[in-house]
Amino acid sequence: MKTVIYYFSATGNCLTTAKLLAAELGGAELVSVASLKKLSKIKNTADRIGFVFPVYYGDMPYTVREAISKMTFENVSYVFIFNTYRGHAGDVAKRSDQLLRTRGVKLSLATGIPMPGNSFINEAAVDEKYLSEQRENVSKAAAAVINGELCEYFTDEVLPLTPVDYPNNFRGIEAEGDKCIGCGICAKVCPMENITIENGKAVIGDDCATCLACFHWCPKEAIWMSKQENIARRSKYHHPEIGLKDILNGKN
Repeated sequence: MKTVIYYFSATGNCLTTAKLLAAELGGAELVSVASLKKLSKIKNTADRIGFVFPVYYGDMPYTVREAISKMTFENVSYVFIFNTYRGHAGDVAKRSDQLLRTRGVKLSLATGIPMPGNSFINEAAVDEKYLSEQRENVSKAAAAVINGELCEYFTDEVLPLTPVDYPNNFRGIEAEGDKCIGCGICAKVCPMENITIENGKAVIGDDCATCLACFHWCPKEAIWMSKQENIARRSKYHHPEIGLKDILNGKN
């Protein structure tokens, strides 16, 4: 049975989850959503299609929504999603099912993997617990996919829109001029190609998916969130098994 797993990862939580999941399923093709941005059509013919992405405000990242909107599904018998989240998954399963139905398929199974958040802040002990339990949680959830378990997520209600339904810099992410050295790392990791280097400084536009890759990978901690004081200058995070090169490779 051929399986393709699409993943979106800014700081490594979903990349490591996708790798663990692929191993549990006996091998699967991993495809970074960030590498699909310039494609106009994405054809799926594998038996199983999976999506691994973080939950943003109870929804999927815009980049994932954009990719699914360009997809066709031919002879696909099973579609599943694995969500990483800090607090809870919200309505992401229902919203994913709604989108998939516009593409002629429906969501077979959704499951969540609690992980350290890259936005709001957990206590260090909580983050350590999530990281230590990641492999076991993925293994348990993968068993449900292997067994072909099914759940019904259909809803005919119009689910409320969230801040991440469309790209916008609602957090006021910007680069601090005194700290920014114009190295371009933020521009390289941005999945939206929303960051440019002008006069030796990073300039962040409004076509923002709020993934916070720029924030967490800036070597000078020059990126901050001007509209959210409680997390404006929170500590930087990336999964301990993931480096900058891994994120950049996902864009190719």
